Amino acid sequence: MTATTVVDQVRLGDHVCWTHDDESVALDVVGRFAATGLRLGHKVVCFTETSPPQAVRARVDAVGVPTEAAVAAGRRRNVPALEAYPTGSRPVPETMVAVVVDEIDRARHEGYPGIRLAGDMAWVLRGGASLDDLRRYETALNPLFLDGRVAGLCLYDRRLFPADALRALAAAHPGTAGPHEARTWAPLLRAYRTTDPPGLRLVGQVDQSNREAFTAVLDDVTAGQRAAGRPPVLDVSELSFADVGAATALVRADRASATGIRLVGCRPALHRLLHLLDGVPTTEHA
Repeated sequence: MTATTVVDQVRLGDHVCWTHDDESVALDVVGRFAATGLRLGHKVVCFTETSPPQAVRARVDAVGVPTEAAVAAGRRRNVPALEAYPTGSRPVPETMVAVVVDEIDRARHEGYPGIRLAGDMAWVLRGGASLDDLRRYETALNPLFLDGRVAGLCLYDRRLFPADALRALAAAHPGTAGPHEARTWAPLLRAYRTTDPPGLRLVGQVDQSNREAFTAVLDDVTAGQRAAGRPPVLDVSELSFADVGAATALVRADRASATGIRLVGCRPALHRLLHLLDGVPTTEHA
């Protein structure tokens, strides 16, 4: 399965860590990701670093989606990351997140059904942020994807980032991919905000590889419902696996909230884990 075929499976609502060790393949992936967004009527913004904006635009054109009109209309932007993100003094995660929030809000106000954001994260190595700042930034982005209006592709060159740091950065994403994934690839976890009842629908799996992302969306939803004075409802009927770390996060969220949390569709394995941790949120079994 080619890298470009894998990236075709990234859709609105997905926040994906894409690891690679070949600039040409990464450029193809960004080109395909952007071209798909243009075909679907989305706004597309690419934050570049290793490859110049002109090279990214050429790859989109090569996929067969002319970009001249899209660029002229503002639907397609290639921006050097160091021009978009705060530089000079050390950028902090909050100001970095604000750049993304601004892009999302602008696309919504302009009437686009969605926005695709691709970022070559090598810029951080020149931009002054620490790897821990980057991890906290990636973690804080996750709630922005819950409404299904944003797709994010964060590119990490394995040759530039230490392996242990890259594992931590990947865990801040619900899913991780690369050029050699199987045909069945999909983000390990997909999370969707629900309004009736207010809460989350979780699809897939939670383990050490994406636990920070899971905790981030869980904290965001429970905090919002705490302010509303009612428990968030988590539909976990499509959560096929949750490790003890995920169960621990659920117990902590339940205990931290005056309203608690409510699980719907809880599978027996997860229910047993919660019992072992001596903290079972209100559950309804699948």
